[in-house]
Amino acid sequence: MSVVAETQHVVRRRRFDTDDRWMISLVVLLVAELLYFNFGISTFWGGGWGTSYSFLGYGESFLFTSMIALGVMFVIFTGDIDLSVGYMAAFAGIMMAEFHIGGMNIWIATVLSIALCAVIGLIQGLVITYFKLESLLVTLAGGFILNSAAVAWEGPVPPYGFPHSYDSALGSGDISGTIQIPNQLIVFAVLAVIATLVVHRTRFGRQLVLVGHNRQAAAYAGVRVSATRVKAFVLSATFSAVAGMCIAANYGTARDDLAPTLLLTAITCVVLGGVDIFGGGGRVPGVIIATFVMGWLAPGLLQDNVNDTWATLIAPGTLLLAALTIKGIVDRRQGVSFRAKTLARFGPGSPTSAHADAGDAPGTGAT
Repeated sequence: MSVVAETQHVVRRRRFDTDDRWMISLVVLLVAELLYFNFGISTFWGGGWGTSYSFLGYGESFLFTSMIALGVMFVIFTGDIDLSVGYMAAFAGIMMAEFHIGGMNIWIATVLSIALCAVIGLIQGLVITYFKLESLLVTLAGGFILNSAAVAWEGPVPPYGFPHSYDSALGSGDISGTIQIPNQLIVFAVLAVIATLVVHRTRFGRQLVLVGHNRQAAAYAGVRVSATRVKAFVLSATFSAVAGMCIAANYGTARDDLAPTLLLTAITCVVLGGVDIFGGGGRVPGVIIATFVMGWLAPGLLQDNVNDTWATLIAPGTLLLAALTIKGIVDRRQGVSFRAKTLARFGPGSPTSAHADAGDAPGTGAT
């Protein structure tokens, strides 16, 4: 075998051993989960394809979490974190509802609310990059502010009474036929396609991953590091706002407490999907598959008469811990330790260090 052929063989093998192998494992896990729930638990199948008691119908209870996961994924790719996504979704729903109650057409109110949430994401990103603050603290504070604003805006009686067409389009409606497909699945599919194309088929997507892998190297390569990070926060806020609309439509009301609890599940989906929590690695299809693994896990276990605490908290937490353990073992076998990643992210000279420049390289003219 020639040197070139041997090198190509090694490259192919290494590619298969990382992200591809992780996604294959997720697909196997998802198939095993569905086979067990559909054939082992008669009530999981329920009335057939797409009914409110079937595994497609269960999508109405978790697809908005999947949308939030896709949004926060952009931020995690850059090595940041956005803890405001759940509060953002709740605030977006209340904003839309209050605009509609005030006399605005509900679809115009929806578009306007999503746009304003994108602006809030822009502001958070600018505060983080301009003042070189830790994203965890800024978005945590932003979440508290959004939650307080949502509580004050909704008042003692949460807004409700949306048009039936709106509730059906973004909430509990479906495309009827041989297989009833929930409308929320269509919305999620559109967002998933957009996220996949942005990350894997655009220059911006490559910059996202490079910034998360090494901000200084990205800056000296001519990447506008700060601008890339800000755009990630805008996308995160936008996806969360769309999820907030689906939540409001699904429940027929907008409340401040309907979305904040979805944060940890969304981040779990991203990490389980193979995205490196420190940034710079992972693929969107893995996150998409992981959202369905997590989404069907709780209702399936509940149908199997598993205790609610085990089904909704312990089982997902165990799955996340197992995923992190396996990923840590894989990283160590490739010569990358968790300690090395932690020091690279938070230690002296890291992008978050007070002595490090987390912005753009001097002399590049980037902002």
